[in-house]
Amino acid sequence: MIKVATYAVLIAAMVAFGFGVYRVAGAMKSDAGHAVRPSSTTGVALPYTMYVTQSGALYQFKGGQFKQITGDNGWTEPSASPDGTKLVVVSKHLNYSDLYLLSPDGQVKAQLTHHEAASIEGNHWGFLPRFSADGTQVFYSYDNTDPYGSSYRADLAIFERPASQGGGAVQWTDPNQYTGGDTYPVPLREGGLLYTRYLIDDKSQVHSQIRLVPERGAAGLALTAPAGDCEQPALSPDQTSIAMICRHGSTQSTELVLASIDTGTGVIGHESVLVTGQMAAAPAFSPDGKTIAFLAPVQQGGPFQLWTVPAVASASPAAARPITQNVALDSGSAPVWIR
Repeated sequence: MIKVATYAVLIAAMVAFGFGVYRVAGAMKSDAGHAVRPSSTTGVALPYTMYVTQSGALYQFKGGQFKQITGDNGWTEPSASPDGTKLVVVSKHLNYSDLYLLSPDGQVKAQLTHHEAASIEGNHWGFLPRFSADGTQVFYSYDNTDPYGSSYRADLAIFERPASQGGGAVQWTDPNQYTGGDTYPVPLREGGLLYTRYLIDDKSQVHSQIRLVPERGAAGLALTAPAGDCEQPALSPDQTSIAMICRHGSTQSTELVLASIDTGTGVIGHESVLVTGQMAAAPAFSPDGKTIAFLAPVQQGGPFQLWTVPAVASASPAAARPITQNVALDSGSAPVWIR
């Protein structure tokens, strides 16, 4: 029973990752009853091609039109290979999740992981996959077996595995205990990795922090302060700018922050707030690096919609615009924007 309860808590944590593990899940509830399927509506036309998810289905968004490319059967958190020829997507089930390779039109090409076991105690979870810069590897969050034999600890670590069938996975990070673990991996061209780490302060408050690890197993470097509660890093195509979601202790709103970054040294430049006063989540750069897509409600308490904002540092928040008005997109599943 303890193990079953652990999985239930982990699922709830996944829902709340946009604003911190084990926190503010209630603040992220969407009024999905007033939303429609993306394929039954339109949005503002954007350049290039985008993928988003709603209620277990994957949608392609192009020229202002949505096209459903998978069934409503647990697909979420897509990521595209550098050349755009394939997607790695999470297939989420009640007690486990796996990673699959899909074609750009949603056809299953391969199952990368096999996390379902004969008994629920042996099940595992894979989340938030991202291709390496050369497209040969996939980084993702995984609930590895507790090294101390605990049946109730479920802290995710970042793992790497081949972006093809066969081959084993290797662990990159060692998460803080009882925090929910390490999430949102962003592989770097130089071979390192950005990710979000959760930590607990002396007042038992959980904070999120962007970190850089230069190689597998290294201690890594903190790029943001715990008080910033920053997470969900996204890099521009040239990897010189970082977008991230920061809470600064708030459970009612977030900020979408843009800054320059030197991925070699881990130095982040001046931070510009692009969006504030909203429940912004899941940033993603356009292929040309000029625009950032993100998810947020249009009305307070409403379902999450697709928005864009210019990726330009400024002294005051930029003018973000909603791309959709009446869909309920999965707030923990960042848009994928490819050429």
